[in-house]
Amino acid sequence: MTESALPRPARFPWLLPVAIFLVVMAALAAVLLFAREAGKSDAPPPLDAFVPPPGLPYAAYNVERSQAGKLTVTTGTAKDATSLNLDLPSGTRVWFLRTGTPAEIKPPLLVNVIAVPNEVRNYTITMLAFGQPAGIVSFEDGPLALADGFYGYETSREGRERAVVSAVLESFDGRNGVTRTANGPGTIFVDEGAPIRLLVAGEPAAIQPGDRIALHLRADGTPDVAQGVLVLVAGAR
Repeated sequence: MTESALPRPARFPWLLPVAIFLVVMAALAAVLLFAREAGKSDAPPPLDAFVPPPGLPYAAYNVERSQAGKLTVTTGTAKDATSLNLDLPSGTRVWFLRTGTPAEIKPPLLVNVIAVPNEVRNYTITMLAFGQPAGIVSFEDGPLALADGFYGYETSREGRERAVVSAVLESFDGRNGVTRTANGPGTIFVDEGAPIRLLVAGEPAAIQPGDRIALHLRADGTPDVAQGVLVLVAGAR
């Protein structure tokens, strides 16, 4: 027998046992993984506790009785109505939103356009609320409060109303006005049928039955008259 006919020894005699070992270990790992997954419950994971959205920082009330700053107000309707007595001492800051006309608009004034916003930015204006600007006006933080943190919509029965645009009215000819907004100069058109509301300061004793008021709320949810009162005069809506 020649040398070339003799069987040659394996070049890597250790390779086959190692390969077999790796295959066995991989199979064992797969079995363990399958067993662990099979032991899990099919029930969905528990849901996180529901956290309700924060409530509004103000509340609106209907004035039922008023005598020298002592008010009886209600909130809600029908059987869900709740009655509350409020005492507005002399010196309480009270702001009245009353119906106005174009002839009464005297710049410079801050104007908030009140509407119900939607996802397509197409809305019907429900109020043009005018008030005196307090100091230097900055548009950095969005819509501007007219007075004491009130924007003008807080007394609304439509809870979705918001100030969608704030502007400073710089000039007005009785129908057309020039404004300054967060985006630069602008214009405003006001006709006789526009829902004009003028913000004026007043006294607690001037609040009448039929008016609607808004108050800021404390952290515990109770109304705080010390932060000011917004009054929508009866008939102004």
